[in-house]
Amino acid sequence: MTGGTTAGRVAGYPLWLRDLDATLPVTAQYVLHGNIRDRHLLPPRAGSDAPHPRLMDTVGAIWACLEQSDFDLLLHHSPMTGLTARPASPESDAAARRLLDGSGVSAGGPASYAQLAEVVRRVAGSRDVRCALVVDYVAQNRPTGEPPEDDLHQLMLISLGQVHGGVGHVRPGARRGAIYNPVLWLVDLPGDLPSWMVSGSDGIRQIALPLPDLDSRLAAARALAPAMPQSRAAAGAEPGDPVAQAALSQRFAETTEGMTLRGMMEVVSLATDAAPAVGGGQPPPIEASVQAYRLGLLENPWQRPELRRRIAEGEARLNGRVKGQPQAVRHAVDILVRSSMGLTAAHRTGPGGGPRGVLFFAGPTGVGKTELAKAITTLVFGDERAYIRFDMSEFSAEGSDARLIGSPPGYVGHGSGGELTNGVRSRPFSLVLFDEIEKAHPRILDKFLQILSDGRLTDGSGGTVHFSETIIVFTSNLGVRDVDPAATGPAFESAVKENVEREFRERLNRPELLGRIGDNVVVFDYLTREVAHEILASVLPRVQERVLAQHGVVLELAPEVRGRLFDVCTEDLSLGGRGVLDALEKALVNPLARALIGRDAVAGSTVVAVDVDEAGEVRFS
Repeated sequence: MTGGTTAGRVAGYPLWLRDLDATLPVTAQYVLHGNIRDRHLLPPRAGSDAPHPRLMDTVGAIWACLEQSDFDLLLHHSPMTGLTARPASPESDAAARRLLDGSGVSAGGPASYAQLAEVVRRVAGSRDVRCALVVDYVAQNRPTGEPPEDDLHQLMLISLGQVHGGVGHVRPGARRGAIYNPVLWLVDLPGDLPSWMVSGSDGIRQIALPLPDLDSRLAAARALAPAMPQSRAAAGAEPGDPVAQAALSQRFAETTEGMTLRGMMEVVSLATDAAPAVGGGQPPPIEASVQAYRLGLLENPWQRPELRRRIAEGEARLNGRVKGQPQAVRHAVDILVRSSMGLTAAHRTGPGGGPRGVLFFAGPTGVGKTELAKAITTLVFGDERAYIRFDMSEFSAEGSDARLIGSPPGYVGHGSGGELTNGVRSRPFSLVLFDEIEKAHPRILDKFLQILSDGRLTDGSGGTVHFSETIIVFTSNLGVRDVDPAATGPAFESAVKENVEREFRERLNRPELLGRIGDNVVVFDYLTREVAHEILASVLPRVQERVLAQHGVVLELAPEVRGRLFDVCTEDLSLGGRGVLDALEKALVNPLARALIGRDAVAGSTVVAVDVDEAGEVRFS
């Protein structure tokens, strides 16, 4: 064991443990919250030949810290395991018996909260045994939002009383002066305990346990590297190549941003288990193992050979479905190619943490923005059900972000999740469309910053949802304001992009969101009369097929009637393809329905469109 200074006693320990060690002389009660279910990196035990740090659970790490101050014993209480003692040794067993003699409980047995109150008195008042008590799983042992039951309430009062009336004790021969025998409460949030218990007293200290930073993850990765199948593969057969292990550790640490050390350990277990089954006997890249752990999927659709083939043919496929937008389709396919090869944000420092691909569709209404998003979904994922759409005009009110991510604790609907987070959690490989993004409430725009930057979002229940394998598509028509409809080609595209940039900077006041979107703004042209005619020519056979299938009647249009119908439907192109189809419904479908309902149609008969009247409606014979 080391000398008397804090730096000497717990040098190299996590900051929260150093804080605990330094404040033992003035703190009778601790509230430890945050990342309490993780593993923690501690230096090798003094005198040990172990080359790597120890990975210990929270209670074990607390004991390792207290041991440096000559504590005899750490008692740990949870409703599941009762009262247990650390370390497992004859000396600690003897100390526990001296401390608990006559209390009605023993280390290794059950203990109610009423019995635990007596344990708190004995721990706080003991001059013979230097001991600490950890009280765990308190919030989980009572209904959410409900006050504690009588026995638990009494336990909390007694613990608080020890704070107000207790004093530190000097142990003869110890390396430290007067310190408390503390009670430590492990909770997810400080709010899991009553406010009167966690604040307002000098003898109570709250200590947050954060998620591990890059340095901690890198140290853990170095300790875990020899067990990784990727390490053995890189070394040829046996682990030990220091250069390969260093590179693997660095990649592992960078890829696990936001992950716990316990999660990193489980990634190694998953990679070891999956290695024989994935890649023809070769272990998958460590990045794939991390994604498999996060998403719960070992098979990544982005890595399938048929996806490359489909995207290679993507321009022809998409142009066949979205009429008159070859430039937009070409730009979108370029972004998809980059996404499918895993090269999104490849020019930036560190691994890409955002979604697989980001697209911002700007252009007039009704020109195919939503249709292209659906077509991309089918192209990439082979299933249009992987398309998740949100009309952002429905999310313009204050508080509407709760619909997306779920209600926070204490509000109606908490625990049921949000529409966005639930959708992506159930389909991690999907296209998420945010339609008319400019209509969203500003608080929702802030959520998009997190998605685009980190590729993850925390829902109302505190769970993390990963967007790293999604395609995010935004649509807007704000860019065409004040742009001459007669403009075409590069001039039109440049004007729209300038408008989009101005809107984000000046009206929405979110230049940082535009920065995340980057050059992924895809501009759609106005609908021309020729393209509108193409749309009508592709839709008209569907009407004829429906009439034949529903009524057994053949619908015929003479060429001159067809031409006149198309002219009527394309007189006003201000609403784009949607307006053209609405005009077709008025000019053809409505009078056709009246003609069919007014006669006894015989299967095999023919209904002939003979003219278009002055009102612009087709007449039938």
